[in-house]
Amino acid sequence: MRLRELLDLPNLRLTLLSGTEDDLDRPVQRVYTTDLLDPGRYLSGDELVLTGLMWWHDHTDSESFAANLAAAGVAAIGAGEAALGRVPPDLVDACRRHGLALFRVPVDVSFQSITEEVGQSIMSRRASRLTALLSRQRGLVSAMARGARLPDLLRSVAGELAVSCWVCSATGRVIAGTGPLPATVVTQLTRAFLLAERLPHAVRIDGRDFLLLSVAGRPEHRLAAWCLVCETTPTRSDSSAPTSTNARLPALSEAADEILNLVILERAQHDQLRRAEWHLAAQLTGLLANPGERSDLRAALRACRLSADATYLVAAASLIEVSAGPAPGKLATYLLDELVRQLSAHTAVGRVPDAAMAVLAVKPEQASQTVEALRAAARSLAHGLRGQRLAIGVSSIAIGAAALPVAAEQARHTHHAASLINEPVAVVSTADLASHVLLLASVAADARQSFRRLLLGPLTEYDRSHNADLLGTVDSFLRCSGSWQRCAEEMHVHVNTLRYRLRRVEQLTGRDLSRFEDRVDFFLALRLPPG
Repeated sequence: MRLRELLDLPNLRLTLLSGTEDDLDRPVQRVYTTDLLDPGRYLSGDELVLTGLMWWHDHTDSESFAANLAAAGVAAIGAGEAALGRVPPDLVDACRRHGLALFRVPVDVSFQSITEEVGQSIMSRRASRLTALLSRQRGLVSAMARGARLPDLLRSVAGELAVSCWVCSATGRVIAGTGPLPATVVTQLTRAFLLAERLPHAVRIDGRDFLLLSVAGRPEHRLAAWCLVCETTPTRSDSSAPTSTNARLPALSEAADEILNLVILERAQHDQLRRAEWHLAAQLTGLLANPGERSDLRAALRACRLSADATYLVAAASLIEVSAGPAPGKLATYLLDELVRQLSAHTAVGRVPDAAMAVLAVKPEQASQTVEALRAAARSLAHGLRGQRLAIGVSSIAIGAAALPVAAEQARHTHHAASLINEPVAVVSTADLASHVLLLASVAADARQSFRRLLLGPLTEYDRSHNADLLGTVDSFLRCSGSWQRCAEEMHVHVNTLRYRLRRVEQLTGRDLSRFEDRVDFFLALRLPPG
């Protein structure tokens, strides 16, 4: 019931003393009667507070009462005249200062009659909403049975409920939504979802308020859950809340619950379909782990709707040091499936001993970009691993069915290399096996930082104290393969200036840049991130 409707009831004869047009349109969710100066502990927001003013002694009480109720987020205050014969003017002024709606209740109008009017209105509206909800739910189940999918249904239901919402996976894939959402916002929402101590969780991003809810799946893990994002509007008290705080936002309650039920239905169908696909793919991945007749492999590819003549990458993945919980093999399979489906429309994901394995069709010229996209998407899961490590190995290009067993062996080899890297997420391809990147990543993080600090620390400190750029000078010199002239031209300095800077580098570090071994050390140290 809205406050405006209550004030319009002729039998109550209520008189508005403080409040704006916006206040009159605010819904009243419940009625609370009190004569406490600070009833805040008993309030949850959006109440109509009725008081006989027994707490009032002077204007300081009015200020305290109004401040306490404003902080509690009440919808309005109804003040009775029986005790004092009037509503104190200082209470009216205090309510105006705190932006609270206040109305006078005549002596001959009981609080019980107001409570009954509000209660009857709320019950009537709830009954109407329940009827509409049941009708929508039946329509949704019927539509889904006929093949309707979440993107269309979500726009329809959310539009009817006047709610903007989206459904995202833990990797940031937008499964459905009521409109566009910037990629940067999706990334921040996904991160907040994975890091939240508990759900639902409220977050503010770029001045917009969102409520994050979890749609659990199989396996039951935050990384395997979908995130339902509902955009909402902050209350007055939330308008300056920082992004990192869990600001109190208006409850989306019934609308969010209804949309959540729809997404739960879609998620159940999604999981059932994925299990069926994994079962089909198990024969294919089993043959790749233990190669048999080529005809069997071709048949297994056809069963997964994959061409025997296409070009493929094979990936293997596992979770390492998984704490007790849902079956880690199933979670690794789900995560690998989620990752590769964003990269290729034609994939098959199944289990092999100690790992999940995926076969994904790619264009030969896009193989390296696909690996980099897989690496970036996998790293986005790091916030949700919570002490676990995700290791993924990727093969080189396999042309046709005959080359897949070799690619699978490569994927197992690179997966083993990835499992040795002490990072939350490690993605290793065959190209990485011959690169210094894998060598550096295989070393313990503290050893890497110690190496960088001992060699480059004097240069970092000198640059900071003298506003110099010795680190940048060494980097440019190495990138120019030690060519004095080319490096000087690239840096737009005289060769003598370059020689002076590099001589200072040698003095500070005790190294000789004319020695190949020392150049290698500088090159590797510069490739390590600062601690």
